[in-house]
Amino acid sequence: MHTTNQFEIQQETTRLQSVIKTFFDNFSVGTLLYRCGIKKLKGVSPLAIFETIFLLAFQGQNFYRGIVLNEQLGFQKDVAYELLENPRYNWRRFLLKLAVKIVTVLDLLTSEEREKVLVVDDSDYDRGRSKTVELLAKIFDHNTRKYLKGFKLLTLGWTDGATFLPLDFVLRSSANAANRIQGIKKALDKRTCGYKRRQEAMTKSTDLLEDM
Repeated sequence: MHTTNQFEIQQETTRLQSVIKTFFDNFSVGTLLYRCGIKKLKGVSPLAIFETIFLLAFQGQNFYRGIVLNEQLGFQKDVAYELLENPRYNWRRFLLKLAVKIVTVLDLLTSEEREKVLVVDDSDYDRGRSKTVELLAKIFDHNTRKYLKGFKLLTLGWTDGATFLPLDFVLRSSANAANRIQGIKKALDKRTCGYKRRQEAMTKSTDLLEDM
């Protein structure tokens, strides 16, 4: 029975990898990564690392189990961390470019009469167990009328009523320094995307929306 279950898991993983590879090929994900400055790391292509991380959501695995503890990957966990932490990589541009490609395809498949709108969402991102996360803050939850430790995820999305696609996002801390539990930990070049993102995190939502 154990052997049968293991075989089924392997088959499902193979199927998912095939579907995701087809999606990545159809929407030129590797090219988009390169155009956004996300280039080769330590002999492993960013596309291969990104595809592995992307697959985790469909396998029901978190980063720790799927990357850190996984000894069967063709790269070390440090390479994955470097991909995600590099302050020069423009993930915002990548998200927008990919979303535009997908919206273009969806438009061909739906009626011209269907309304398309932009949606702004400001959701709580609870990190109650965290203590040292950079820019961790006390955030007011309007549902419970209490403060929690975490962030506000400000998202700008596109929808046609049936599909929702994120176009841009800001993971916000608090504009009030007194509510920030942690500050900026890394000294970064002010020209990098990472530095600009940290400055945005400490800006009010209303001041971010027009630029988004």
